[in-house]
Amino acid sequence: MIAPTVIMKIKELIQSITEKHRSYGIDINPPATAEMLKLFEQQMGFPLPADFVAFYTTCNGFGCTQDIFDMTPLHEIRTYSSDYGSNWFDFAEYMISSDSWGLRYTNNGRYEIFNSIYPGKPMTHSLEEFLEHFLAGNVFDKGGLYDWQEELGIGPEHL
Repeated sequence: MIAPTVIMKIKELIQSITEKHRSYGIDINPPATAEMLKLFEQQMGFPLPADFVAFYTTCNGFGCTQDIFDMTPLHEIRTYSSDYGSNWFDFAEYMISSDSWGLRYTNNGRYEIFNSIYPGKPMTHSLEEFLEHFLAGNVFDKGGLYDWQEELGIGPEHL
């Protein structure tokens, strides 16, 4: 059972992202069904964390014209074997796979979100936090995903 506060927060974030991007262009996909989630988890080999379930049952991904940023629908992740492995999958991308972010299920049963170019440096354990940064500054603006990665010491200048 997903805590109602998690569902509410994810819905609020999606609504805020939708409002922010309405004038630029955003496509919100219909929610994933329970069967879609079950098939996805079976193929990935691990259960999704509660915030990802809340996200995908609110909307099965979205695509923003600005930065060409996408939260990838479950069926698209499942279709391309390059988008997942035995304990991870890519769930977001910008500029048609120029960069992507993934979710990894760790050996100790935790989840971590990472930039796929720098997979050894986790960013967070929270999709909510990831979406908050996207809402704040998209990919490139202050407070956005790249600014956040810089704060975390993730990027080519930190190798």
